[in-house]
Amino acid sequence: MRKPSLAVLFVFWTAVALAEQGVSSPAARHTVIVDARPNPAAAPAVALTADDVRAVIQSAVQQASALGRPAVIAVVDRETNVLAVYRMDGAPRSLHFSGRRDGNAVNDGVHGLDGLTLVPNGSPSGPGIVVADKNIPDPTVLAALSKAGTAAVFETTGNAFTTRTASFIIQEHFPPGIDFTSGGPLFGVQFSNLPCSDVKPLDLNGGNLALPLGLSGDPGGLPLYKNGQPVGAIGIEADGQYTVDFAPEVKASTDEELIALAGTRGFESPAGIRGDQIFVNGIRLPFADANPPTGLVPPSSPLDPFGFVFKPRDGLPTRFVSVTVNGVPAFADPRFFPPRASTAAGGLTAAEVEQLLAQALMQAYKTRAAIRQPLGSFAQVNVTVVDASGAVLGIVRTPDAPIFGFDVSSQKARAAAFFSSPGTAGVLTAAGFSEYVGNGAADGIHLDGAIAFSDRANGFLSRPFFPDGIDGTAQGPFSRPITQWSPFNVGLQIDLLRAGLIGGVEGTNPLSGPCTAIPNIPNGIQIFPGSVPLYLNGVLVGGLGISGDGVDQDDIIAFMGAAGFEAPEAIRSDQFFVRGVRLPFIKFPRHPDL
Repeated sequence: MRKPSLAVLFVFWTAVALAEQGVSSPAARHTVIVDARPNPAAAPAVALTADDVRAVIQSAVQQASALGRPAVIAVVDRETNVLAVYRMDGAPRSLHFSGRRDGNAVNDGVHGLDGLTLVPNGSPSGPGIVVADKNIPDPTVLAALSKAGTAAVFETTGNAFTTRTASFIIQEHFPPGIDFTSGGPLFGVQFSNLPCSDVKPLDLNGGNLALPLGLSGDPGGLPLYKNGQPVGAIGIEADGQYTVDFAPEVKASTDEELIALAGTRGFESPAGIRGDQIFVNGIRLPFADANPPTGLVPPSSPLDPFGFVFKPRDGLPTRFVSVTVNGVPAFADPRFFPPRASTAAGGLTAAEVEQLLAQALMQAYKTRAAIRQPLGSFAQVNVTVVDASGAVLGIVRTPDAPIFGFDVSSQKARAAAFFSSPGTAGVLTAAGFSEYVGNGAADGIHLDGAIAFSDRANGFLSRPFFPDGIDGTAQGPFSRPITQWSPFNVGLQIDLLRAGLIGGVEGTNPLSGPCTAIPNIPNGIQIFPGSVPLYLNGVLVGGLGISGDGVDQDDIIAFMGAAGFEAPEAIRSDQFFVRGVRLPFIKFPRHPDL
């Protein structure tokens, strides 16, 4: 007799588990149609060794020496644990944020980071930052760590992205520089994975600084692979200018990218999964503007041991463990698993949280991925459920979900719940953001609980043109005007956490956060699609956030995951108009299922 396939066994196992636990009919419908692809356990442990890290840095130093460009070189593992930081003599020590195409940064000390210059040792009187008993006084070290960390948290076995890739998907147009196109699909992702996040783990004693400046779009961060497995990344800061690639149509590798490319020798990402093998809306993403250099002349002397700001060490074990969620296999950080109940009266129970997580996972396992190779893979995502106050009730992830989405999925869930809450306008006003509250009210958006906001809707109101992609129009109520806008000055999103981010870097505020002064959104908000608010009997009880694949894929997983807890149709954002334009709520990809 022929044995049943893994997919059949998975569907049967999941259906039985859900039936035994009394899952509602929407979840049951998901179960009978789920097309489960093999969901392997975590790949065999592969990690960089201290010797590997030294080899990476040696190669980078060779290239930097050949270019005459002293650099700060950082290497991290896949979960952003610092594995080494090396400063070459003469490398820059201050860092200037420059995010406008015209070079005319607006730095009024209130909005954004553009035009800001961070000086050595944090602020002139600041103590700097101590990581694993090592003082990190220079902002250029933080920039190199953010670049390395960006490439690391994006990398998976199905895609390998760089900071140049990140630059391509966060600007006001997609592709950048092409007028009358919508904003990048991950518009706003740069303000995530910060040390002040309560979700992204910060471990100064253990040497994990998260991404000190958030996700970076400044070319010079590349992933590292070993035996075909993602193991970390390298980041380079050599010019003291923190920026993005404004002209991706022009192939012009920077010195920082060339140095990083040299560092990947022997640890290159598989060619078939690099960003330039991934298409979004028919547009090829970039990876790097050059190939790893060859024929380098070794430096005349070995690495100076005093050049190490952080000495090389082995990659650390993963913090994620295998779990089952209502019988569905997944991985979780024990800090956020098993699921817990909301403490609010009438809030979500632990069983309901687990149901929501399981429904989202099942949808992910049958949704065709948009940004992974090989074609036909299922979407790999992180799933977060929060209650109406923003408290995390549970987070899980599929086996190969990119790490960046762990923090981002919680930002998305919190944003959906926060903007849908009755008292949001008052909370923002009390926190000093009345400008944005007033802008919203002028457009009929009163942030009083009358509208159920998805993150797609919240993001639509956060673009420098409204509607998104129509140049020459005024900005959305939560954005800065285009005359001030840059990837470092997007509006409410960055302004919410500006003080916490700068204070943490300068040493004047605790690096451990929270990122904002608002308890509902302690790690900030996100402004690209992938979340929905959750309701029971017409009452807001939380938010569900998804992050890790294409934004339309994130949307469908969020919407289907929320079955039984949907926002009442009459108050969904797509029932409302701003300046004669209907707001969005959710967008499904075409032919989404495997």
